[in-house]
Amino acid sequence: MYNLYMSSEMSVSAARESLGPVTSRVEFGGETVYLTKHGRRAAAVVPAAAAELLEELEDAFDIEATRAALDAVASGDDAPEPFVRRTKARDARDS
Repeated sequence: MYNLYMSSEMSVSAARESLGPVTSRVEFGGETVYLTKHGRRAAAVVPAAAAELLEELEDAFDIEATRAALDAVASGDDAPEPFVRRTKARDARDS
């Protein structure tokens, strides 16, 4: 089981120079490594199990949201709305 509470930060350039050791720390130590650009977190290297869990949670959330939307349409509480592209170029032509 990964310990998802361990984390550290390093710059993207430092991680680039030591990608092998960084991935080993993540894979075998369960550590999350936040990559920073100009002192701000830009990305994270996480254990594969954590990323897979996040994808499963997102899929489950998407399925529930889709079911709720379809149920609302089926019950008449909500009607589908057609997609209408709104761009500056189109708005200018329509004027």
